[in-house]
Parts: sequence; C-alpha cells; structure tokens
Amino acid sequence: MTGKLLTIGEVVMRAAEYLARHGVETARLDAELLIGHALGLTRLQVYLERDRPMTEAERERARELVRRRAAREPVAYILGKREFRSREFEVTPAVLIPRPETELLVEHALTELERHFGRGQPLRVLEFGVGCGAIAVSLAAEMPEVEVVATEASPAAAEVARRNAERHGVADRVEVRVQPDFEGIAGPFHALVSNPPYVAESEAATLPPDVVRYEPHQALFGGPDGMRWIEWLMDEGPKRLVAGGFMLFEIGSTQGELVRRAAAVRGLTVETILPDYAGLPRLARLSFSHIRVRGEA
Repeated sequence: MTGKLLTIGEVVMRAAEYLARHGVETARLDAELLIGHALGLTRLQVYLERDRPMTEAERERARELVRRRAAREPVAYILGKREFRSREFEVTPAVLIPRPETELLVEHALTELERHFGRGQPLRVLEFGVGCGAIAVSLAAEMPEVEVVATEASPAAAEVARRNAERHGVADRVEVRVQPDFEGIAGPFHALVSNPPYVAESEAATLPPDVVRYEPHQALFGGPDGMRWIEWLMDEGPKRLVAGGFMLFEIGSTQGELVRRAAAVRGLTVETILPDYAGLPRLARLSFSHIRVRGEA
C-alpha cells in the first residue's frame, strides 16, 4: 500500500520546524526558498501550489538542501545566487555574500558621483575587493557613464565577478584585475569604493556560524582591530583620485571613531559616517582637497 504523498505546504512546514530546531532564525523563509529551488519554483509559486503533492524524488532533493542549511551553510551558497538591487548575482563560497547594507553604498556612490561630477561625461571608479561584483556591476548598470576598475585577490572570486558583469551586460565597463593592491593601475579616478575586510579578528567567535564557517575569511577579517585594509585604503586611495574625488567604504558599527582618528593622522577629512538600515554606523565618506593627482603607468 502506497503512503499518502505530502503536499508542498506540508513539506515546507516540516522543513521550517526542522531548521528552527537547528537554530536557523529565518527558518520559514529558508524552507520556502529551498523547497522552491528543489522544485524549480519561485517562492510565490511555492505558496500558490502549496496543495500539490510532492513525489518522493522531489522530497529527497529538498531533504538534501534542508540538511545543508541545518548545518548552517548559507542559503545563497546552496542556491548559488543572491539578489542585490533587484538583480540576481551568482555567488559561490569563493565570494562574500552581498548584504542589503551594501546596497546603501551603491546608492550613495551614485548620488555623490552625480552631485560632484554631473552626468554626460565618463566617470572612472576604482573598487578594492570586488567579490561577486555586486558593487561594480550595479554602478555600471545604473549609471552608463561609469567605468569600473576592480581588484580582487582571489582568482576564483574574480571569475565570479566577471561572469556577473557578463550576465548583466556591463563587461565592457567593468574590468576585474586579480591583484591584492593597486599596483600598475593607471589613475586618476573620480571615486574609490570598497566593502573591505573590516571585522576584527578578535570578533570571530561572535559571528554567526553561517558566516564564520562558510564565508571566505580573507574577505571578512581586517587584522586585530579590523582597520588594516581601511587604513591601507586611506594611504593608497587618495593618490589615485581626481581633485574633488571621494572615497566611500563600509566600516564596522564600532569603528567610527577609529576611522576618524586614522583619517586625521593622514590629513584626510571624514565628511560623514552614514548609518545602515538598523541605524548603526556603516559607511564612511572621505574627501581630500589637498591631494596631488597621480596616475601609475
């Protein structure tokens, strides 16, 4: 006698309960996304077809995905994608998963580029640590005047960024270089943007297991106090900017005063530190009217 097949809705409910028991805070959402992925359905379709029975083969595919999530593997890695500013980006374990807060960096960079330089002329942007390309691709896609040169220390991550640039039709304006610094990159640029590694190494134990077990540590940690790459950007970035150019980068929520002090030592001005969606300090914008423009051949 064949047992009754469970419906999509019943499988989602069981998966959500299972994930919740394993400490997953977004258990229901994750269950819907994973079951949908196993079935080739969107989240809306999962809801609309919730009364449809699932075959045993479909349930087995779903089980494997749910088990991976219960082990705290991020949903974005399981699905191989993440939405960022309404665009779908390929993500792999080689890249940091783009966060909603980073969308604020893109939005602010676009606003500042137009405010400082207007529209209708080519605008060059330098990015440090391109990752999956979310920032570079979004800037190029949303402002046709923008050309981005982006660096990335990880060859695997650089390949993901290049594929995303191709996918969104901006590969001709997003150049990804595999290198850990700015050596050999000819300036000047109108802006430097970055989501650098800024987590203090001492904070590793406080991070969720989803992050510390799976995301690339070289994209997360910025030395003992998290300031290693932020200070490096302050040293190297201004040399490559036009007069009136600006730097915009993400910082840790407790690093505001450290950033201000580091900038002051270098004669730079922190124009503003902007909050994220939770009201915590997240973006630092720096300017430097005294910088001599210099490009490297």
